[in-house]
Amino acid sequence: PNSSKANMASRTLLYSFLEYLNSLKSTSDKAEAIDSISAQIQEIFEIDTSPENFQALSYSPVGLSEIFTAGVDALNLQHFEESLSNARLNPKFDSFVSAVQKKGYFEGAEEGSIEYLQRYSKLVNKFKEKAAATANSSSSTAAVEEVVPAVETNAEVEKQAEEYKSQGNAAISAKNYLEAAVLYSKALKLSSNGPNSHIYFSNRAAAYCHLGKYQEAVNDCKSCLALSADYVKAYSRLGLSYFFLEQYEDAVEAYKRAVELEPDNKASMDSLRQAQNKLAKVQQRAAAVTAPGGAVGGMPDMASMMNKGAMKQAMDKMGGPAGLANLMKDPHMMAMAQQMMKDPAMMQQAMSMMGGGGGGGGMPDLSALAGLMGGLGGGAGGAEAAVPSSSSGKKPFKGFEE
Repeated sequence: PNSSKANMASRTLLYSFLEYLNSLKSTSDKAEAIDSISAQIQEIFEIDTSPENFQALSYSPVGLSEIFTAGVDALNLQHFEESLSNARLNPKFDSFVSAVQKKGYFEGAEEGSIEYLQRYSKLVNKFKEKAAATANSSSSTAAVEEVVPAVETNAEVEKQAEEYKSQGNAAISAKNYLEAAVLYSKALKLSSNGPNSHIYFSNRAAAYCHLGKYQEAVNDCKSCLALSADYVKAYSRLGLSYFFLEQYEDAVEAYKRAVELEPDNKASMDSLRQAQNKLAKVQQRAAAVTAPGGAVGGMPDMASMMNKGAMKQAMDKMGGPAGLANLMKDPHMMAMAQQMMKDPAMMQQAMSMMGGGGGGGGMPDLSALAGLMGGLGGGAGGAEAAVPSSSSGKKPFKGFEE
């Protein structure tokens, strides 16, 4: 019976993973690769996505991502780095590690290797279990996993929580972001629904952003807003988190709310414009891919265009295909062409000119096309295109409450 249960659990997990892979196809440009991986899994583990298996194995409409997140929250799991940082706050941890190390616990595992880190994670977990057991003993006063002093009144609880928040702010200023996240977590452990708890959630979201843990930051921002619906910093950090998760529509909505609450906040307005521009580009690329009359990926059908009368006349004036080939050997022309092909809107405009939209008698508007190429940074008199500021760098966080 136990073996049967284990087998069912494995099949359920595999089926959920297949559903998860399928959900990625709508937002990925590697749909064929995903299909290939899915097919191999089905073949190797002898499982398919038939209606019968859907009824027996699927948790739809809840997906693997939501199940995973719920499991992490329910088990109070932490990444190894964060768990290790918590353990090191206990003054007894180093001596515990030293004692275990002397017994040869790490023997045969190279320091820094995956095997070494796996053993270390088990050691950290063992220490937490021992510390918790010691804390539950009525005869012991030893420190526990998170050293939280005993308090007697709500006022003392809130005061201690504020102290942890202040220490967290100092850690942020010192760029010790993991330590800051741990300290804000301590504040929340003492006061998860207090008068300043929304600030603790928002500040921990900032620390998570610095650590690149954007989904965790989203969760904290939502928790903050559940306590204080108009807390503008939570909307700003929510927008930033969604931006780096490439959920640009959600980022735009979050930044819009931040601007509504603080219309004069230049940083929020700049971030909103940046998110709107990114969303527009993503939508533009998606439209280009599905544009009618084009080849694969929204690119124009060059062979068809070459057979058009107007295009053929233009080609003849350049010396025929050989003349065009010589022209494209020019490194400068190649660079401009490659840059233009990266921008679907620019490519569409160029193709419109080449298709006879501007010149007399149906001829391609080559002068306009030359001007367009010049605007890309090449050609006589062409102005260099402005380069927007990078959207990939992490933004500094300022303005923590004291």
